[in-house]
Amino acid sequence: MNTKIKKLNDIKYIIIGFFLVFSLSFCSPLGEGEQEKHRVILKTIYKTLYFLHPNPISIDNNFSHKVYNEYFEKLDNHKRFFFQKDVEDLSLYKEKIDDFWIYGDPTFFNIIMKRFFQRIKEAEFICFQILKTSFNFNKKEMYPIIEEKLFYPKNKKEWIEKWRKYLKYMTLLEIITSTNQKKIPFIKQKKIWKNIFFNNERKSRKKVEEYIQEYFRKLKIRKESDWFSIYVNTITSQYDPHTNYFSPREKEIFDFNISGQTQGIGVELQDEKGYPTVVKIIPGGPAWKNKKIEIGDKIIRVAKNVNSESKNIVGMLLENSIRLIRGKKGSKVKLTIQKKNGSIEEVILIRDVIEKKEIFAKSVIILDKNQNKYGLICLPEFYFNPENKNGRNAAKDMKQIIQGLKKENVKGILIDIRNNGGGSLSTVIEIAGFFLGKVPIIQIGKPNKKKKILKSHEKKILWTGPLVVLVNELSASASEILAAAIADYKRGIVVGSPQTYGKGTIQAVYPLNRFLFYNDKLGALKFTTNKFYRVNGGSTQLKGVKSDIVIPSNTTSILSKYMEKNQTNSMKWDYTDPISSIHFYYNNLYLENIKHKSEKRLKKNKGFIAVYKKIQLLENKLSNEKQFPLNWEEFYYENLKIKRRNENFKKLKNCLYIYGAQSFTPYQKIITIKESKEQKKWIKNIKKDFYIAECINILRDFRDFNENP
Repeated sequence: MNTKIKKLNDIKYIIIGFFLVFSLSFCSPLGEGEQEKHRVILKTIYKTLYFLHPNPISIDNNFSHKVYNEYFEKLDNHKRFFFQKDVEDLSLYKEKIDDFWIYGDPTFFNIIMKRFFQRIKEAEFICFQILKTSFNFNKKEMYPIIEEKLFYPKNKKEWIEKWRKYLKYMTLLEIITSTNQKKIPFIKQKKIWKNIFFNNERKSRKKVEEYIQEYFRKLKIRKESDWFSIYVNTITSQYDPHTNYFSPREKEIFDFNISGQTQGIGVELQDEKGYPTVVKIIPGGPAWKNKKIEIGDKIIRVAKNVNSESKNIVGMLLENSIRLIRGKKGSKVKLTIQKKNGSIEEVILIRDVIEKKEIFAKSVIILDKNQNKYGLICLPEFYFNPENKNGRNAAKDMKQIIQGLKKENVKGILIDIRNNGGGSLSTVIEIAGFFLGKVPIIQIGKPNKKKKILKSHEKKILWTGPLVVLVNELSASASEILAAAIADYKRGIVVGSPQTYGKGTIQAVYPLNRFLFYNDKLGALKFTTNKFYRVNGGSTQLKGVKSDIVIPSNTTSILSKYMEKNQTNSMKWDYTDPISSIHFYYNNLYLENIKHKSEKRLKKNKGFIAVYKKIQLLENKLSNEKQFPLNWEEFYYENLKIKRRNENFKKLKNCLYIYGAQSFTPYQKIITIKESKEQKKWIKNIKKDFYIAECINILRDFRDFNENP
């Protein structure tokens, strides 16, 4: 089928189309089961993207082929479950997925999952058969660990051989990791290691059997809705990498991550052989205040409230256990706990708001040798609460921090948005206004369409002094809007990686139940609605924001593969008309002088550059590992080589910090405004962060040029 998606230009037809689709087509009688639910989800998402996605794609045989191959890959990326025959048997659906998508037909999903579950059952049986027999560590053979070396087995013999090599590799790893290598004398290491490999084979194989048992248990308890979510996202990712379907459970997790708040008891749980086990207690939360729950305790039963029946959660998928434990602030939950000593206790807790404090903005004051103060603000995310307008918000927190720094008479401000993946569009516009005032911040719209200009409403600039924005390859989306606005108005200097992530698209979250008369929760669709364009007219899509001052990074080669330009189906770069008559805060010569001083400092530090280049060479070697030997002696030497390389890598990184600290660090003291456990850990890292140190140097250069232009 060669159906080219065509957009409706008239808004009236869009409204009429939505009314017909949502009011008539999807009125499903209650109780038709999971299959009908899947049909409704598929139809709703298809129609939504048909009308609203800005990147038209062809829903044709080529689309079908891509979804077919990618879903196989997502289910079995190591190619250990499916046979080549499975891929061939199901190929009759290879050119039908486009029709299934348009008509909301889940047939392909149902058929491939039936085959997948069959293979899981067979693989579990064969793994335990393989693990009954000792491995031959004298045999010379290789285990591939890179995708390009992997293939679907042609027959059962190849399939069993593939699992055997994997389990043998796991056993060798278990022997190496469970042995205290420091106690073995270096001179006698090889002879001792040979004995260790052969004497510990049975014990380590038994341990691997436990891991495999747990692996298959978790595979089998995953709900069909989880696998369906993967299938839907294989389809939606053909439009662009940021269009995703969230099941109801995934939507809860998304809301928590973007708001930094949830309502529960304040513990972090980990699945340990089916038992939800406490691995962290959040200070200030209900469990912390109660004092009856300890790290290592297992939760075996949960009553959603004190009057309801307790439900056994042992063996349940961890995410589902967590959903039972969470609930509205002020409500009670009854937990049955198995203590570390084996005793059973019942604990009643009153749920409260739990904050994910690590995503919230934080600040310190850095004091230089001349007793001048500089403010450092770390903003890990442009967080906001989609369910509560009065909840934590990055703009409110940033405003409060800036006002506090002004009272301390800081001479400059550094905003660290490294690894900040974005967040709320309205929040970043408000934050940009603190430094730029009431001006256009960004343009949004669809390619080849008229763009809407979004302005800040801040009448008065909150901070008028020197400003530096620190970025890296994972500064994305809203981070790029802030960095672009600061750069385009020449308000400050952007420092860091050669360019930022390159995500110049905007997403909206659309609850699928909004227009449907459907009893069950269907989840939500996060889909791309527009692109954003800088005030200079260029999009940040793919190209990101270029730093004014580039500081070499030992993580560039690792992080670059995650950037937008390396993602499948990314939207193209384009541009629009620039906003006319924008004024500049600093002139070019002024900023170029500051840039020149920083470059001189970097060039002067030859030791820093030399160590940086060595680290890059080591990283390239690490990424080229394609297969591992399964002979004990070759495995031993390979492990020894990797161990030495890792130790060398660690030493080089420490040298990098030392060189950076010696050459760049301009400060004597770090002053905390609000002390906390998180602050202490962060401050410890600041002291050896030469990127921050050089940014403080740049802020000092601002001040020097202001005083001596």
